[in-house]
Amino acid sequence: MKRISDTWQGNGASLDRLSSLRALPFQWLLPLAFFCVGLVYLYSAPHFEASDSDEHVGVIKWIAETGTLPVQAAEHDHLHAQEASQPPLYYLLMSLVWSALDTSDFADYFQRNPLVYMGHPDRLGNRNLAFYRQPYPPDLQGASLALYVIRLLTLGLATATVAAIYQSARTVLPDHPGFALLAGALTAFNPMFLFISTSISNDVLVTMFASLSCWLALLTLRYGFDARRSLVLGILLALAILSKLSGLTLAPVLALAGVWQLWRTGDRRGFAIFFGAIALVPLLLAGWWFIRNLTLYGELFGTATMLENFGGRSIPLAQLLQGEFIGLRISYWGLFGSFSIFTNDMHYLVMDAVSLIGAFGLLIFLAKNRRNRFRLSAAGFLGIYLAIGAVMLIWWALQTTASTGRLLFPYVTSISILLALGLGALRVPPPLIVLPMFAFSIAAPFLYIIPQYDHPPTVDRIPATAVETTIRWDDIALVAYERPAPARWAPGDEIPLTLYWRPLKATDEPQALFISLITSAGEALATIDSFPGWGTLPTTWWGDDVIYRDDYILQIPEEARGFSDVRLHIGWYIFPKGSNIQPMLESGEPAGAFTIPIGVFVDGAARETLAPDALESGAVFGDAIGLDVWRFSEGRILELAWRLTREIGGDLRVFAIVLEAPYQSNEPFQIITQADNPPPARLDFLKPGDTFVTRHEFQLPAGYTGVHGIYVGWYNPERSQRLSAPYPSNMLELPALRFSAPAK
Repeated sequence: MKRISDTWQGNGASLDRLSSLRALPFQWLLPLAFFCVGLVYLYSAPHFEASDSDEHVGVIKWIAETGTLPVQAAEHDHLHAQEASQPPLYYLLMSLVWSALDTSDFADYFQRNPLVYMGHPDRLGNRNLAFYRQPYPPDLQGASLALYVIRLLTLGLATATVAAIYQSARTVLPDHPGFALLAGALTAFNPMFLFISTSISNDVLVTMFASLSCWLALLTLRYGFDARRSLVLGILLALAILSKLSGLTLAPVLALAGVWQLWRTGDRRGFAIFFGAIALVPLLLAGWWFIRNLTLYGELFGTATMLENFGGRSIPLAQLLQGEFIGLRISYWGLFGSFSIFTNDMHYLVMDAVSLIGAFGLLIFLAKNRRNRFRLSAAGFLGIYLAIGAVMLIWWALQTTASTGRLLFPYVTSISILLALGLGALRVPPPLIVLPMFAFSIAAPFLYIIPQYDHPPTVDRIPATAVETTIRWDDIALVAYERPAPARWAPGDEIPLTLYWRPLKATDEPQALFISLITSAGEALATIDSFPGWGTLPTTWWGDDVIYRDDYILQIPEEARGFSDVRLHIGWYIFPKGSNIQPMLESGEPAGAFTIPIGVFVDGAARETLAPDALESGAVFGDAIGLDVWRFSEGRILELAWRLTREIGGDLRVFAIVLEAPYQSNEPFQIITQADNPPPARLDFLKPGDTFVTRHEFQLPAGYTGVHGIYVGWYNPERSQRLSAPYPSNMLELPALRFSAPAK
């Protein structure tokens, strides 16, 4: 049978080619590389942008300022919110940093963005949970400095995790540094792991203790029981439990590993010490936390109280697995911000492929090593730990929203090593995985994170492509704008827009911007509500007499429906009062609503027509516009259903004239009433086959009745010219109809 070492000789590239590198200390190089890449993420992501970071800061702040642990309460008026239910070790450690530095400016520093899109990665802009006066370069003073120190220490904890995973992999396959490098890199260069590792989160501490515990457990499976190692395992288990309740999942899998080792070796004394360490040490070190929960909340874990205070949910298992698995998968490999910033679709597809290939290869690894007890027991230990963790995550997600990839990080040792075993069994060269992951992990902050949080740039001059304006809203002047050429827009389209603002001074109260795509009837198809810089720069922080370039993309919802000319309506309102600010001309005179023509919106292929009771026609105007059917109702309303037979442009309108007597060429005539209307969408943007309806309501004296003919056609008001038609004066005569108007 081929040895497992042979499975690393894929594509003719044997791992023996790495022999010259074996002497290098990979166990230090990989954590060092991770730490250096982590510094890029530390720079790129502002303090409060990872999930629940602000609440984690709230716990740290509370402990540092009160000297006590926060207590859960139904009132939600504390920054720590639901994180008061968390075990306290991470917060106790980081509160030492908070206490050591001057954080008196925190109240001024931390300002929430009330228009943030949390949990909506499909929405653009407003990804920042808070406002930052100086996102780049970092603000290294006051509370901001304290937060950067805490995040740097958190990165150090994650670096220990990477080192532990590397050592765990070396324990499983000690003769293959390429395997250990691959297993470690699957964690170290995972953009989501890097992002969470540089945030403020107790997930990082419990993950470190879990990874160290897995390493020692694998050493026990390989070399047998060791009293000192067992004691350290007990301490690590206790510290993991005090970091986060997910640390409890270590207990049953460590117990199973001990029982398995007892069965293999018969070392009862070693087992007794091992079992005693993982049972008694956590009880002694962490038991007080559960006693506190019983005293305060009447329960061991405090989770029921948290769900009661902050809201839980009840969701069927099938719906959970079907509806939230995609989000879990994506957020494991890279979903930044508060579940709001995607990376690239190709990145997710590649990591899906790596995961599927690794899972399939793992079956081959198990089959080829079915007689190797240690390798089977190591894979079994890691697999059971992952399975228990997955079950616990599903159980928790059934009670509250928790389908996020970072909650799998305590089991990242299992995920990374098992995937690496599978990839190795299929002879996938480690550099084929490691190098692209390394490159992408470095690029991701610059491509996806920094653009979401940086302030809008200032410019010295307006580009020649921009349209200059003289409109302003109090102390905010719109000096120019850039928009795409008018076009035909459809559901799902995105409309780019660049606005050039010149604030005359910073405002005394926040003012929010709205950009709406409106129809000719005034209906809003899509709207952006935002502070400037797409949420990054409130008007209270604007500089005086500078020009900001402010870029937006207006997304038309897939469910949008309509057939109309559309314009962009731009305006400002005082937040949160909602009162609109009146636009003014440069002279200070009031101006009407500021709108920009943008073309037409058509919901797919236009099929707007009349009900089956309409009367058929067959008239064609200008060899381009056919009248399909028409309907006359209520004694004064005419509706005409048109079909475009070929492309035609120009500012065309439909006329509908009611004459006293039938029209005779070259004879005088008397108009009773006339109702002209443009088509709902400018014809320049329509296509052959599109249909639409024009509606004409005739104005008549109160109580009027009479029978008259209606004459319809098309004309260009700029040229005072009608479209040709095979009728006198290019007018189609409809049958004589009875007109009536209600009496007053």
